[in-house]
Amino acid sequence: MNKLIWTGWAMYVISFVLPMADMWGYDAFWMYFKGFFEFDEAEYLSVLAINLSNVVMILSPLLLRAISARTLGVLLILGGLHNTRFLWEVCDELSDLGELFPAYYVWWISFFVAGIGLWRTPS
Repeated sequence: MNKLIWTGWAMYVISFVLPMADMWGYDAFWMYFKGFFEFDEAEYLSVLAINLSNVVMILSPLLLRAISARTLGVLLILGGLHNTRFLWEVCDELSDLGELFPAYYVWWISFFVAGIGLWRTPS
């Protein structure tokens, strides 16, 4: 399971240097992170959940010392499930889904890979 966890974390990091539409992965990360502090009420909860999932992924090596691997795995899987909403928020047509490749999809899948690896880790 360690390979699965490391693969998920590596995918997350790699997603920051991959292209997504007209920007890079790290640009999209900062756009949502800065958007959290703008307090647009219509999108606040969505941006909050996206940012929380990123914080949990970034801090997951440290969080493993405080909470169980299974709990952290579930949190990452739930974060990945929530981030699926991003597809419907950004894309008006199915043809728009291709513009998110590869940064978004690598970022998105990294939550499931790391989450499943952590969830399946023996206690």
